[in-house]
Amino acid sequence: MIRKSDHTNKIYRTTNYMAVTSSDAVKIVDGILSSNGKILAVSIIDKKREDVISAKSRQSFKEAFGVTSDGRGYGATLAIATLNVINEARDIFGEPQAIITIHDDCKLTLLPIPSYDILVGLVVERSVNVEDDKIANKIERLVADTIVKPQ
Repeated sequence: MIRKSDHTNKIYRTTNYMAVTSSDAVKIVDGILSSNGKILAVSIIDKKREDVISAKSRQSFKEAFGVTSDGRGYGATLAIATLNVINEARDIFGEPQAIITIHDDCKLTLLPIPSYDILVGLVVERSVNVEDDKIANKIERLVADTIVKPQ
């Protein structure tokens, strides 16, 4: 199913995009977690609805950070707010490829995927190099391969 974005404000650009269903999002999350043992948690966020479509974390993440369950929480709101701040510089520097924050015990990465109007949020071990394009490219391919395209 193709939906057309009708956003005309400065936060979202007008674009055609493929809709990500909740079952697609679950497959993507599972694929990302199984692709790299150093990825501790993943969430797929629908930018248009500002809602988490799917989220999942490893038991080690739950134990290390005291999280009791996978869920929506306020992560989508924070992700959208962060992207909005970063987008202020878009006219100067171009589209953000990733937003990375470094914390004591982990890194948080937010990967915008504009063609699907989603954000992929990752929590990774602090030692993981998220600055190169390998993880982002792998995730973009996984998303593209998972979404069913209309015939």
